Amino acid sequence: MIGRHAEIALLRGMIAESGAGQGNAIVVYGQAGIGKSALLAEVARTAGGDPLVLRVTGVEAEAELPFAALHMLLGPARQLIAELPAAQRDALRGAFGQSEGGAQDRFLVGLAVLTLLADLAGERPLLCLVDDVQWLDRASVDALVFAARRLGAERITMILAARDDGTERPVDGVPELRLAGLARPDCEALLAEVAADLVPEARDRVIEEAEGNPLALLEFAGTLTPEQRAGRLSPLPLQPPRLSLAGRLEQSLRAAIRLLPERTQRLLLIAAAEDSGDLDLVLRAAQSFEAAGFGAGLADLEPAERRQLVRVSEDRLRFRHPLVKTAAYREAPLAHRVAAHHALARVLDGDEQADRRAWHLSAAAVGPDEETSAVLAATGDRARQRGSHASAATAYERAAQLTVDRRLRAQWLAAAAEAAIGTGQLARAGAAADRGRRLTGDPAVLARLAAVRAVVDAEHGGPTPAAHTLIEAAVGIAGNAPDDAATLLATAAGEAWFAGDRAALGQITDLLAALGPGIDASLATVAGAVRGMERVAAGDPAAGLPLLRAAIVPLRAALPTSTATLPTSAAIPAPHANLPTSTAVPSPHANLPTPAAGRVIGTYAVFSALMTGDDAAACEMAAAQVDTCREQGLIGALPHALQLLTQAQILHGRHAEAAASGAEAWQIAHDTGQAGRLRHLHGILARLAAIEGDDERCVRLAQQAEGAAQERNGSGWGGCALTLLDLVRARHEAVAERMARVLGGPLGHTVIVTFAIADYVEACARLGEPSLATEAFARFDAWAAASAQPWAAAVAYRCRALLAPPGEAEAHYAEALQRHTQGGRPFERARTELLYGEWLRRGRRRSDAGVRLRAAMDRFAALGANPWAERARTELAATGARADLPEPGGQARPLDTLTPQELQVVRLAATGATNRQIAAQLFLSPRTVGFHLYKAYPKLGVSSRTDLAGIDLGWPA
Repeated sequence: MIGRHAEIALLRGMIAESGAGQGNAIVVYGQAGIGKSALLAEVARTAGGDPLVLRVTGVEAEAELPFAALHMLLGPARQLIAELPAAQRDALRGAFGQSEGGAQDRFLVGLAVLTLLADLAGERPLLCLVDDVQWLDRASVDALVFAARRLGAERITMILAARDDGTERPVDGVPELRLAGLARPDCEALLAEVAADLVPEARDRVIEEAEGNPLALLEFAGTLTPEQRAGRLSPLPLQPPRLSLAGRLEQSLRAAIRLLPERTQRLLLIAAAEDSGDLDLVLRAAQSFEAAGFGAGLADLEPAERRQLVRVSEDRLRFRHPLVKTAAYREAPLAHRVAAHHALARVLDGDEQADRRAWHLSAAAVGPDEETSAVLAATGDRARQRGSHASAATAYERAAQLTVDRRLRAQWLAAAAEAAIGTGQLARAGAAADRGRRLTGDPAVLARLAAVRAVVDAEHGGPTPAAHTLIEAAVGIAGNAPDDAATLLATAAGEAWFAGDRAALGQITDLLAALGPGIDASLATVAGAVRGMERVAAGDPAAGLPLLRAAIVPLRAALPTSTATLPTSAAIPAPHANLPTSTAVPSPHANLPTPAAGRVIGTYAVFSALMTGDDAAACEMAAAQVDTCREQGLIGALPHALQLLTQAQILHGRHAEAAASGAEAWQIAHDTGQAGRLRHLHGILARLAAIEGDDERCVRLAQQAEGAAQERNGSGWGGCALTLLDLVRARHEAVAERMARVLGGPLGHTVIVTFAIADYVEACARLGEPSLATEAFARFDAWAAASAQPWAAAVAYRCRALLAPPGEAEAHYAEALQRHTQGGRPFERARTELLYGEWLRRGRRRSDAGVRLRAAMDRFAALGANPWAERARTELAATGARADLPEPGGQARPLDTLTPQELQVVRLAATGATNRQIAAQLFLSPRTVGFHLYKAYPKLGVSSRTDLAGIDLGWPA
């Protein structure tokens, strides 16, 4: 292959790496004709290691057929589908239309693809080649990319190729290789092989016009007459200079099409309109076409074959290049194109061809067509049921275009908007929702559109507009659908909370109260929690926290049944959720779906526990939601559940578990494109980095938490993480300045900011200006009293000690330590011991100080709070006592030597789970699980699963 030595070497190296157990993927980008397909063919021909090769090429006419490309790619592996874990098996069968219903979560199909490819790669390495990705259906792309990002230790290389035409890229999150034009020596070498008779003047002009594009070199050289090739005429009939290379290529190919007999042109038009390569279908459509006066038969293909525009083999007809197909289609008049699509629709009979028939009828429609609109809406329903939300959105949008009925158009646009949300296309969803809102006054449809608009607003416009959009929608449906109204209002309350919009919270509270006792009992409990939130935001924790505490027990009891209904609505986002975590979309023919409030109930259960300082309950309920997501294969919902668990574990002092939960949440959120969730996770993980003393990571994560939205999406956690870091680095002025700003901002009432008031008090005391924190401490003290949590009372006494005159401090420290003995937040207990020890040392009570400082040092070390442990060690050394931190390899628990992923895998392996079962739980491939165990065993000093039972793996509470 001419001119691609470096690219071939790179791809061959990747194949060698995967053969050795390091799976990898890459997407090759380049303009049309640059040689992407030829590169893939060369790699397949020369790949070492005898890999099994799976390949598929995108077909433009199948771009809206759900999972069409995936079905073709996995053909050789269909016999293995039955052996997949049940949820994955059912998801893949549903995606292929082999069973009723599709995946509850669109990413579960991607996990099934990963497992299936891993099974295929068990006996020999696997090479997956996916060409013309820009024409794959979106559902197939999502599944393949999900698998590509998680190949881990599998013996799989996935190479995707896509046209780079300056529009949105079809693949994100996969390494890229961009093909540039051939260098001049390579262009000369290529022309020497295919057009050796060109005189230098003609050769130079062809090279200049082709811009290094191999197809252009071949096409432009092929169009020259003998006189031009010999230099007796102008070397090339130039296209207008304003045309791009792609435009010049198309014009050249269209000129070649015009030279064909008219019947051949008609036959190529039908083939281009269908593009499946099915020769029998093309010929049958041609016979139908003949009735319209445009007929053609098999013999009419010969002129196109002679000119090498198409290739015919057995029952397949293929264009030499996709640009030839485009030229054949665009060269035909509109009337001929319409007739071709009608002809194809007539011969595509049977239920299995319903979707292809619908899209040909759509292409043939040049104006309103109620019958075709209904057909396309049914196509959207089928796509939605199979989990292909992008295809569903396109079908519903086209159905809306083709009807003049405003009511139906609004319904189809609502369905399109919901489907677009399901696939993460927020801009598209927002545009469809806005168009739909202008067409209808139906409260139920408006509520569906408002729910979509709120998701978009929460991501791009901030929580305030999202809250008000949801309130307006809830008011419209409260009379007919009170449960749905309550769910929308609870969602709005989450947005208003993070916006600091107390007026909206008050309005929501009143509206929920007005719904009365008729709503679902769990939603009524949520309404009580919302009232508690409103009271806390208003500065009245004595009234608010009892309401929140009262909600914990009934919401915990509701979790087993409510989380089971988690995926029933994508239209209703969770409180302060920027992307929906469910992908099922309500029927466009129905009103806003009934309850579907499991996610809201689950979120408020954990939130109520966090807000009242009940960390153990928060951990328990968040873990239950994580388990539900794993059991049901709800990959898209899992990052939010893991986020709640990470927050609870950090506050509960379970830092190693929090690191594992947070890392998994981040990875899945990244793999599934949940940008808003990532921002929130960045803020949460910044706090862990602050505790561990990783300054650079803490600052970077805190900055990423703010993103473009500033004071939301985790910036409360991120800002407080920076406060904690500044505190341990003795940057007290920075702490005081930041906390004063945060407390006066929209997030000043939130949970993490309330907890950070103790940091503010300590910094002000260090600055010698305790009065700066008096007002803030009064707020924390009121919250601590209302929470009834011993750890909170202990922290309040510690703050009193910092603010009190020297003679009164010790009594407060003593009381704080006594409260700490009742449990909760070991990190805060260590901080109290540290501060008390420092106070004792300054009072020259070295022996007493040593006891407290050593306890603080050991506790910080056990928590992984390295800079805090070092601060305690330094203070301890100042007392004259021996002050050695625990050796890194000495007293550390085994889990401290493992990566977060290894820790998760080892814990599940210790229960007796197989690699395949662990893979299904953690959404990994089985071989990747084996790789993590292989890495973990030496760290733990064991050699098998049976040895794990005797090891302290630090199981989370």
